[in-house]
Order: sequence, then structure tokens, then C-alpha cells
Amino acid sequence: MKINPFDKLRVDTEQSRSINPNIFKAYDIRGKYPEEINEEAVSQIGVAFGKLTKAREVIVGRDIRLSSENLTKSLILGLNSQNIKVIDIGLCSTPAFYFAVSHYGYSAGLMVTASHLDKEYNGIKGVFKNALPLNRKEVLKWKEITLKGKIKILSQKKNIVKKDINTEYVSNLRNFFKSVLKKYKIVMDAGNGMAGLYLGPVFKKTNLDIIYLFTNPDGDFPNRGPNSKLPENREKLVKKTLEVKADLGFTWDGDADRFLIVDSEGKLIDPNFVSAFIARYLTRNSLAKTVVVDIRTSNVVKDFAESVGGKIIQTPAWHPQVKFAMRGDPKAIFGCETSGHYIFKDFYYIDDGILASIFFLRTISTEKESLKEILNYLRKKYFILEEENFKIENKKEASKILEMLEKYYRTGKINKIDGLRVDFPDWYFNLRLSETEPLLRLNLGADKKEIMEEKRDEIARIITRKL
Repeated sequence: MKINPFDKLRVDTEQSRSINPNIFKAYDIRGKYPEEINEEAVSQIGVAFGKLTKAREVIVGRDIRLSSENLTKSLILGLNSQNIKVIDIGLCSTPAFYFAVSHYGYSAGLMVTASHLDKEYNGIKGVFKNALPLNRKEVLKWKEITLKGKIKILSQKKNIVKKDINTEYVSNLRNFFKSVLKKYKIVMDAGNGMAGLYLGPVFKKTNLDIIYLFTNPDGDFPNRGPNSKLPENREKLVKKTLEVKADLGFTWDGDADRFLIVDSEGKLIDPNFVSAFIARYLTRNSLAKTVVVDIRTSNVVKDFAESVGGKIIQTPAWHPQVKFAMRGDPKAIFGCETSGHYIFKDFYYIDDGILASIFFLRTISTEKESLKEILNYLRKKYFILEEENFKIENKKEASKILEMLEKYYRTGKINKIDGLRVDFPDWYFNLRLSETEPLLRLNLGADKKEIMEEKRDEIARIITRKL
């Protein structure tokens, strides 16, 4: 049963037991609405966040999902109950939320979103000052406090300040149009997600020829799903790109922190290639020479960065790990990972999909060769396997498989910061345990298509024989 968010908050042991502990993931909270995440649970989560952070002010934003408004009200109720002032920034993208926390100097923030998950899901991302993500231990502590129950309610007073941050956010993004862009024809697909709030204002008065798709935010996502990484969710973008003979097609996920590109033929430009372009551009034009990549990333990023004097640091998978490493290295200028997150030191270490599109355009506008020529070269030199998954029964079984593969490929360069990565002169692979599912995830790349296919099949045989 839903509660009126501004009724008296009821927090007791029975309520706490009703909260599904599985909604707490490695770095955030996500679950199906309302059976897994709902108003009652979110009120308690807000109370617990206040206890965890001891913040006096918390900034709160939300995406367009149909459940987000009610969940946000309940979240604010929980925060207010701990004598916490709430800065309510309303509808925004996750990057805009990160920007607001950092730019205005708030000590903590909560964003109601399930990012790229389907519309029946929702969730919460929490950050500290400067939009620093919670690490695993902090999320576990948040979970522990939430499930403990019987938290003393300090106040029933509403203390909410509404704040518009989108104008300032757009202005800051537009500051990155520092170089002249070539005149490209681009289809931009917001997918009825949060990118739609910003694309028009950000790209106005540029020399780009833009055709916009689905820029009206709609929590029903009537035109495609929020996960733009799925090929079926790029079909309309591809169709329009071919129809209007555009140079490029841009697309973002539901909360606009992921960015993907298709070329003039409707083919996906692998995020590893996009990362390589931007890494080389930023490294070439900065005294900071470190690029941080996650363990799954192709060697193309390393090759491009090193070609202009840069160096690579590898981290475990997921963008929070990349952010943590970037903040720990004063020479880190850029970070990336394989699902389309691009992190920028000069924008508060935010993974911003729209800013990534700006830097991609700046990058290709400075290249002597055409984008098509460069992509032809890359696609003949770097063959990257789309991630493949293998079901397993438990972590013990996964450990046995990883140990066996480490022994089998012991002549390669071994890296065990997240699962197992092994590098050879002409190919590499990473096999790691999924954070959320009973799966082993395989990423692999090679200098030749034949080697990629041979090694993929070889590793698959070893895994399945063991299974």
C-alpha cells in the first residue's frame, strides 16, 4: 500500500523486515517498482542515508520514470525526519545531478533513477561531496542501517528548498564548445529520457545540422527502452540516420550518463574506439597524461593514449572504480569503460553522456583523416568481442574456472584486479564474475578476426567443459 509522503513517517521493525535487501547493489540501489522498491522502503532508505552521512543538507533529483515523483517525495520525507534540509532540483539527468552536488558545494546527494534499466524499475544513487560515489563498504553500511529498523524520528517538519540547476548546467556544458566544429549532420535520439531536457539548449547556435528524436521526457518510454546498448533500442536511430543520410547518430540511455554512436552506415562505433579518440585528444592537449580504463577495455585506448605520451591505469570494472582511481591520480585527465561511460576531470569527474558527445565532435573535427577512414583502419586492426556470458552455479565454481584459466594461459601477462585478465602480444581476455547475476562475463580482443574467434571458442570450451 502506498503512503502519503507527507503523512507521519512510520518506521518500525516490521516495516524494515519488508524491505528487500537485494535492492542494494555494489554501488547503488535498484529494484522493480513497487514489489521490490516502494514508498515505504524509500522513506527508510532516506532516514538511513541521513544517519550514514550526518549531512545537514542533501540535494535530491529524479528522472522521468512514472514512479520517480512519489518515491522522491517519500525519500524527502525520510531525510526531513532527520532534521536534514533538502534541496529539491526536480527532473534532471544523473550528470546534471552530479554537477549540482559538485558545483554548488553540497555535502551529499540522492538521485532517484534506475539509469538504463527498463521502465518497471527504479532506484537511488547516493553521493558525497563533489559527487564522490559511495564505495562498496559504504553501501553495505547504508543497507545495514536501513534494515535495522526502529530509527528514532527527530522531526516531522518539512524543510524543502526548490532549486533550478538546469540553466547553469547547460551553460557549463556550452563552455566546452571551445573549438570550431566541422559541419556534421547528426541524428540525436534522447529516447524520451533525461537527455531530452538538454540537447536543444546545449546544441543551439552551433553549425551542426541536427535531427532530434524523442526529446520529450516520458516515463512510459513509448519509442524505445532506456538501454540504448541493446540493438533493438537503436533501430529507429539507425533507420533515421540512413534515411536522412546523416554523418552520425547519437543516443543516450534513460538518465543520460551513457553515450553511444552509430556511423553513417548505421553501424555502432564501439565505445572502445570512442574512448580512444577522446583519450588521445585530451592527452595531446593537456599536461595531465593519465587515462584510467576499466579491466575490460581494449588495447586501442592504450595505443592511442601512448601515441601522444599518455599512460594507462587499469581498474576493476564499473565507472565508480574509474572515478576513484582518477581522483587518486593528479595527472588523470580522462576515464572510460566499455558500456559508454566517459569521465572528465575538467567537469568534476562526472560521467556525462552529453559532454562526451561534445568532446567526440571536437576530437573528430581536428583529425586530418575523415572519420570513415579512421574507423576503417580501426575495424581492421582491433577486433573486439561483444561481451559474452556463461551461467555458473556459485562463486566457488567461478573461482575454480578462473584458477584453471590462469594456469592454462600462464605464459601471458596476468592481471587479477577483477577476475582474470591475460594479455598476449596479439590478443587479450578478461573473465570476471558478474556483480548482480550468476554469470561469468567474457571480454576479449585481438589483432585479427580469426584470432578473436579462435580464442573465444577456446575459452568457451574450457569454461563449459568445467561446468
